[in-house]
Amino acid sequence: MPESIKVEFELSAWGQENTQDGGGSFQKHELLKIRTVSKDITLEQLEAMVKEMIADIKKVYPQPEQLGVKVTLRAKETDGVFTYLD
Repeated sequence: MPESIKVEFELSAWGQENTQDGGGSFQKHELLKIRTVSKDITLEQLEAMVKEMIADIKKVYPQPEQLGVKVTLRAKETDGVFTYLD
């Protein structure tokens, strides 16, 4: 059985919003999810997970001006041994 690793997905959607009083404001929506996946995961599989999360955030904020995604793997190296952190 392949080793499991934790992957952090951080999504941010933001943009300007017009208000009825003629002024403008910005809105921002963030989503952070942590998933435990097989160490053998492919980039294509990670992209599929991100697309699902983008669909979730677009339910709340349908047309953001910008949408950023950050995927993080936390690990350390000690004496040549690479260890993923919990």
